[in-house]
Amino acid sequence: MRSSTIFKRRKKFVSKCVRPQHSEACIRGFEVREETLKRFFQGEATASDLAKDVAGSAKRLGSIASRVDIEDMEAEFCVTRPMLGALVEAVLAGSLPPDALGTIGFALEASDKFVWDGDADDLLANVIADWSCPEVNYPLTLENVAKFRAWLAGAEQYPIRLGDGATHGGRLISSRQKKSIERHEKRHRST
Repeated sequence: MRSSTIFKRRKKFVSKCVRPQHSEACIRGFEVREETLKRFFQGEATASDLAKDVAGSAKRLGSIASRVDIEDMEAEFCVTRPMLGALVEAVLAGSLPPDALGTIGFALEASDKFVWDGDADDLLANVIADWSCPEVNYPLTLENVAKFRAWLAGAEQYPIRLGDGATHGGRLISSRQKKSIERHEKRHRST
């Protein structure tokens, strides 16, 4: 079983990553807002809006550690393969930087509200997992993003990988955690 299907089975966050920590809102206000990502998926926000949202949300904590500040949304939202395709198209059009897919993939993985059925669509689950940890899976280059487009469109078969991909000698190469920013906390902090 690939690690991506471990992450989401009816969207429960199990992980090699650190579990979400609820805390006060970020003073500077640089966080991924799940609502903006949802609005992008619905065609109500532009790739530029999403790029602004994602920019500055990942904080480097050390040589291998980072934290992503994420403002949680209130209602559940089902992610589909065409929605990931829209993200890929935005990257290939130059509206969204390739490395934004890493933050977005992690935000999807860590969310309690974004859901998908990894059993019904293994490719969808694999692509999100690949994006969330590009250090192990596929570096987020334009060449690899074009491969993601081909896989999501069914133009090429997603490669079968044995094991868990790159092992890096069994050492930890990346640790990312979620800092939840509650919507009501953010409103109270700004008043």
